[in-house]
Amino acid sequence: MTASDMFRMEKENLSPAEELHHISEQLDELIRLIRNSTELLTGNIPAEPAPSNDEVMTVKEAAWMLKISLPKMYELARSGRIHILEVGRRILISRSSLMALLREGE
Repeated sequence: MTASDMFRMEKENLSPAEELHHISEQLDELIRLIRNSTELLTGNIPAEPAPSNDEVMTVKEAAWMLKISLPKMYELARSGRIHILEVGRRILISRSSLMALLREGE
């Protein structure tokens, strides 16, 4: 039995409303995947990093948290508006520094 046969059998057992719901979920997932790949290619908001509750995060994690582009996050980091720790070539940002920036309303 092929995958298409299994899908057809599964589809036959669904009510029209259930089938529509299933298709809607598949479309939502496809849209999410397209947005993530487009954002990665254009340099906009990076793909979601692994969730973390750490006090210190990478520039990519901080950009994702603020929903801004990586270049904009690097600009904020280099401008001194947020506290950073440079370890070699890596830039680490404290969560409290980001929260302070948000509290300023900028």
